[in-house]
Amino acid sequence: MCVTFGQPYGEELYLTIRGILRMKQVVAAVTATLCVVFSVLSNSCRSAALDGPSEADPPAFTSSNHLLDLLVIAEPKTISLGEFHPTAWVFKICEAAVARHDNCPNDSRTSSPYGGVRLQLYPGDHLRMRLVNHLPPAPADAENAHGSDAMMHQMLTANPVNIHTHGLIVEPRKADATDPSYGDYVYVLGYPAGKRPAMVAPDETATDQPIQYDIYIPPNHPPGVYWFHPHVHGLNINQLSEGLSGIITIGSPTDYMKLPQGMSTIPTRYFVLKDMQVLSSGSVLDQESARFCSPFPLAGVSRDGFCQGWDSLGIPDERDERSGNHEGGAWFFTINGQVDPQIPMPAAPGELWRFLNAGASRSYDLVLQDEKTRQDLPFQVVSLDGVTLAAPDGAVAAQSGVGAVGKAHLVPCPVQSSDSTSQPVCATHLVLFPSSRAEIWVFPESRPAILKTLMLYTGPRGDRWPEASLAHIFVRQGSSAAGASLLSVKPFQEAILSPQGLLGAPVRASFAGVSSSLRLQDARQLLHGQSNPSSPLHLNAHQLATVAARLREISQPAASLASPTCSALPPGHRRRIFFGVPSSDPKAYGLGYEEVDRNDNPVPGTFRDVAPFDPARINVCLPLGPHSMPVTEEWELVNLSAEAHNFHIHQTEFYVLPQNAPAGNAGALMDNVVLPNGGRSCDGSAATWRAGRCPVQTVVVNIPFAEVGDFIYHCHIGEHQDGGMMAHIRVIASQ
Repeated sequence: MCVTFGQPYGEELYLTIRGILRMKQVVAAVTATLCVVFSVLSNSCRSAALDGPSEADPPAFTSSNHLLDLLVIAEPKTISLGEFHPTAWVFKICEAAVARHDNCPNDSRTSSPYGGVRLQLYPGDHLRMRLVNHLPPAPADAENAHGSDAMMHQMLTANPVNIHTHGLIVEPRKADATDPSYGDYVYVLGYPAGKRPAMVAPDETATDQPIQYDIYIPPNHPPGVYWFHPHVHGLNINQLSEGLSGIITIGSPTDYMKLPQGMSTIPTRYFVLKDMQVLSSGSVLDQESARFCSPFPLAGVSRDGFCQGWDSLGIPDERDERSGNHEGGAWFFTINGQVDPQIPMPAAPGELWRFLNAGASRSYDLVLQDEKTRQDLPFQVVSLDGVTLAAPDGAVAAQSGVGAVGKAHLVPCPVQSSDSTSQPVCATHLVLFPSSRAEIWVFPESRPAILKTLMLYTGPRGDRWPEASLAHIFVRQGSSAAGASLLSVKPFQEAILSPQGLLGAPVRASFAGVSSSLRLQDARQLLHGQSNPSSPLHLNAHQLATVAARLREISQPAASLASPTCSALPPGHRRRIFFGVPSSDPKAYGLGYEEVDRNDNPVPGTFRDVAPFDPARINVCLPLGPHSMPVTEEWELVNLSAEAHNFHIHQTEFYVLPQNAPAGNAGALMDNVVLPNGGRSCDGSAATWRAGRCPVQTVVVNIPFAEVGDFIYHCHIGEHQDGGMMAHIRVIASQ
């Protein structure tokens, strides 16, 4: 299968590349030569014998008494990938209680794996992280740190870092005089001591001191799989390619899955997917290139957990490490930091596999194949982006909500469901763009299998993410395929959006010196000497002053940045977001905007052409609903490019509105969605689209906003985001 995101150029490209590769493989001697030239691993031309490492889950830090207090140090670390020993960047983590002078002890209480750690949290928890930057300067291939933009050069050369808790619906709170700690706020940059630059972008706060994060998980936060990673504009691709990320889990799988009969727990494995390109010199190419190796395997050359670097320009010179020639290097595709791990086939009735694509730009088309026949094996898709898939309306609703957004190739489930309350969703392909998470239920088999990614084509001007095996699944002696069963999944999408749910209940905020968060409406009443009988709270004069100061801050546009009027959309109106190429720079990426009325006409004066991210501007400003209730807006996402993009917005989930969906079906709730491209005629401009020469299918989403503050929406492909496909949004409290 060749997955495409656009018009029918995928099969044409498939045949073209296959032809080129066959020309490169004229005689068997070429294969023998390749084994010598590409002998980057001791098993690079080995047989299918299973000799890789046993899969190991990420080490976990778990909250206690609703608190997880950590010291997090970003630092370089030498790792082993095959015969290479590159220097990665990792988060070294220990509990704050055992840390001394911003250092972690050199013993088992500290973890710093390249594959990342797991933070186990629960609804109502308090996540404290003290972030210290010990990173080296930005490497020479970091394009934005060493480009012609003076501001970016000064701001990024010292390699600042921060932390974003991706997918968590928490406050994007900025530090202020009353509270020096941050929430999930991405506009703060932490530098190594003494390296704070003289100039930073107007939307950024810079410090060379440790950053203190205080992130409060709401008591009604949905359980599931999330993650954390840096969010420094201009260095996203570099820092993620080097390994800076980890996984977050909220609650337990049993919170939204029913235990299989006769089992006391749900057997679970974690799959954190990271990729690293290592040059023949052993250094890391963190300004990643999709052309590092061929899209398909060369005959006789192993692709077990890696692909060999090649000269895509046709110049076979291993010493030439310029763009396009990567011979002698290897592109590693790791699971929890391991290359080609060996994983036992699940026992009956099955096993839960939790996936995270923690890569910067590479996307995956994951399949589980019979090792001998290469037949695709079906699995149950339990959740996407932390939200369960349980369609009460049957297979049609599941198809419209999941298959229509290109995240899974749906098939009939291989076993019957005993749960009449929801319809299970089964698939043979799982497409994970960067930042995507998924949980699948894998059925037992009596035959060995391979977890692999197929070549993924993202459009005529996009990428060809290479095919490779990721892990071998072996069968334990005496194992059987008998006893397989589906997992019963509890839907909670409606609960999230209900009047008591996180995206439907009155909006709350935290205030320094106040023991618990307050509903914004209650906070206003307290300032006027009123109290809520259902939750009486008495504040002293200092606390009232703190509440008043924060309410002022979150109730108005940012004074230091250019901003549109913070007014609600009129009934029936929607925002249209363009993903394209700025006319001023065809090598950059950017976003455009306009408001559309109920008759599908652009509102005069609202159009802003595609432009790269401007740190001096707020692109969208909107108020909460009356009495500071959540407000839901409809956005239309238009991809003007001849390559796929991956829309993501912080501090919320959104639901995709499938075309021709059954009445009442809101689609799939998620926090990123792939935007298909319209083919070769799409040149990235809104003018071409308006003229009808870019026949792309738009994606319409409903976005509930239930957090106040400053955050962003962007394409979650590292190259595109760093290239300018990002925008600043501010949500303010209603008056």
